[in-house]
Amino acid sequence: MLNFIYYILLLFCFIYILVFTIYFCLIVFAAITAKKKDYYDEFLQDYKNLIVIIYSHNNEKTIVNLLEQLNKQNYPKGNYQIHIILDNCTDESSNKLEFVGGAKLWRLTDDVPLGRDKAISWLLENLMSFKKVDGYVFLNANRMVRADFLSSVNDALHKNDVIVGSTQVYIEDAYYSEKVWSNVNTYNTNIMKLGRSRLGLAVPIDSDITVISHSMLEKVQCIDFKDANSELKYSFMLTSINAVPKFVPEITTYVSSIDYEVRRPDFKFKMSLFLHCINIKAFSNFKFAEFLFSLFKPNPIILIALLVVLGTYSFLYFSDFPWAVFLGTVLTVVFALSVYKSNLYLKSLIYLAGCPFLTLGDLISKSAIGKKVFKIFKKKPQGKIEKLSVAVNVTNGRNIFPCKMDLISEGGFKKAVFRYKNKKLETSESYVRMCDAIKNISDMLEQHGFRMKICQSCAYFSPKIDGTNNMVKGYCNQMAVEDQNCSEFPQTLLWSTCQYYIPLEVNKVIDISNYIKNR
Repeated sequence: MLNFIYYILLLFCFIYILVFTIYFCLIVFAAITAKKKDYYDEFLQDYKNLIVIIYSHNNEKTIVNLLEQLNKQNYPKGNYQIHIILDNCTDESSNKLEFVGGAKLWRLTDDVPLGRDKAISWLLENLMSFKKVDGYVFLNANRMVRADFLSSVNDALHKNDVIVGSTQVYIEDAYYSEKVWSNVNTYNTNIMKLGRSRLGLAVPIDSDITVISHSMLEKVQCIDFKDANSELKYSFMLTSINAVPKFVPEITTYVSSIDYEVRRPDFKFKMSLFLHCINIKAFSNFKFAEFLFSLFKPNPIILIALLVVLGTYSFLYFSDFPWAVFLGTVLTVVFALSVYKSNLYLKSLIYLAGCPFLTLGDLISKSAIGKKVFKIFKKKPQGKIEKLSVAVNVTNGRNIFPCKMDLISEGGFKKAVFRYKNKKLETSESYVRMCDAIKNISDMLEQHGFRMKICQSCAYFSPKIDGTNNMVKGYCNQMAVEDQNCSEFPQTLLWSTCQYYIPLEVNKVIDISNYIKNR
């Protein structure tokens, strides 16, 4: 029995390495055969209206230069706006930016910084009402851009709804680890991301340089730029609705190795994400399924170890053809070719070789054993289950039934459970946002002839853009509809209800007026 399990594990390792070898070769071939475009001019005369959003917290050293570069774009001034969020800045950023001019400054003056995710969500709530806006460009305040930056954005936005730009890191008094990540970034940009882009595959969102169309932002109603985990989760949400994040290397930003921040999703989070996303529906969307399984890319050290084990086994028992040696040779040759084509120097191999060790060290330091060794015990809320029970009313058109609904958050994912007496109805899957989980419950109830009388399904309700709280807040427009001079829009929650409830299908002012008269 043990021998059988041993053989199964070896077979699984062999298949895993074989699939990865083919997968890696396809990406490298796509990258090295890509034709570089020096300048985007296909849509040169068809200019999109863009809003550039920059979040800054004490970035005096770089933000002024960035604003000057954006002011000098070879793009019509009337077709783009620059909005800069100054989040509790204690340096001279505000005074210097006012002197340069050309941007709308949003000063946040709370006691503590609000943070990029919350600050951008707050700003978007104010900007989403702007008319004739085609896309939003999200930039880190530590970046530099060329004069054709917005022209490249304009061209890419004609073809895609979600775009991820490239980051070029230039070395400046860097430590060894900084040089490692700088070279890894160059390799990933010029080979892995470019290859995936050529194959039409998704890439993770990078909030330091991302472009989202206005229509897509209206559809998803949020951003999620809190950290690397949130960005990865947001990328999967976009890919699941066929808004595949597209990597466009021509949209280039530059950053010093001193200011470059390495953000990598946690291994535990990636596994949790995989378990929550793996279901039958995942395989109906090839790009989503591929993106999901790409989370299992092997660490080079682990890959070499597996090849050694398989090579030793095949040499002892199957010496006719050493498959492990063959696959190892193919991977080595293709990797060497990819390094040559990635515009890296021979010296860069030293830094690339350090990446797997830094990655393993990071994993070990975050493991239970590593925490004991380095004495860095920290309590993490990850995996914590939060539950909120709310009262909701359900109607079948004749009677109203008081019910309960449990809103559950576990490991960053949301689900809802509807209860009526001893009966229970649960969401078919876990969701990134709570509003989607509640919508799923509403849809299932409607299939059985019932409707939840809650704000989310009310014609008076309009959502509030807030990527940090799962879109559970919104505004009630009932007072404004019945009194045209009313300017109040009281906030409400998705699951709230009141006597003024009107079905969502009645979504125009004229229809609402007729509905009220005939009710």
